[in-house]
Amino acid sequence: MNDTVILLTSAFASIAALTYWVSTLLLGDEDQGKLRSRLIGRGKASVEKKAGTPLLQQLGQAASKPFMPSSREKVSKMQSELRRAGIYSTSAMRTIQGAKFIGISLGAILGYVISLFLGDLMLYVSVIGLIGYMSPTIWLKLKVKGNQSELELGLADAMDLMVVCVEAGLTMDAAMQRVGEELALVHPAISREFGIAHMETRVGLARQEALKNLGLRTGNASLISLSAMLNQADRFGTSIAQALRIHAESLRLARHHKAEESAAKSAVKLSFPLVLFIFPATFIVLLGPTVIEVMNSPLMK
Repeated sequence: MNDTVILLTSAFASIAALTYWVSTLLLGDEDQGKLRSRLIGRGKASVEKKAGTPLLQQLGQAASKPFMPSSREKVSKMQSELRRAGIYSTSAMRTIQGAKFIGISLGAILGYVISLFLGDLMLYVSVIGLIGYMSPTIWLKLKVKGNQSELELGLADAMDLMVVCVEAGLTMDAAMQRVGEELALVHPAISREFGIAHMETRVGLARQEALKNLGLRTGNASLISLSAMLNQADRFGTSIAQALRIHAESLRLARHHKAEESAAKSAVKLSFPLVLFIFPATFIVLLGPTVIEVMNSPLMK
């Protein structure tokens, strides 16, 4: 029993270390001086985060070679998935593919060690190796989901600030820049995307193309509709502030409807644990004494 606990603890520690290594290599260290720099006015945080150490980069790139996509379609799909997750590092794709190789290798080793004590070599090696191989993909999907949720959460506040900035006399580009700076601490995801869109306009890209790229890059339905709305307002010469205010109200209404939908689904989602856990316990409490009395009655003896 003690050997089993030690093996499970070692396996958990190895997986945790692998997860920490991948996240550090992808995202780098957080800028600890962001708040201090913001308060004393020393510019804004950089959009590009630090990559991992050269040794870790070389290890990830060497391990990623067997798993790198072979066609341009697969490469484009992987890059789109990384952009939807908010990861713009140039070495992110190789790191993800390298983590698959490292994960399957560690999983096979852990499965072999566990099988020495519990038997079933092929079972543990294949199952734990598959878990190690799928862990980077699962992590990326969770990262995409979390990034999309952060964008949805911060967009309504960004719209209100954009209305204030535009009505105060700022241009659309300046409003996006100011909103991105103001929301850097509260909603870093939306701040990052607005900062990228503003940088694209500064390097010479047309505002319509930058807004279009904003929606395509994130894959977020709300940002896609926002970019389409701003392009239409700019094309037809309508009031951008009024369009932003109406769009913000529609976003809040959509969020309200989504919350109502989630509340309506909760009754159906509760049916499974209700039948599986609550009903048996209720029947045991209600019928248990009666069954005991019947079993102890002279009729059953």
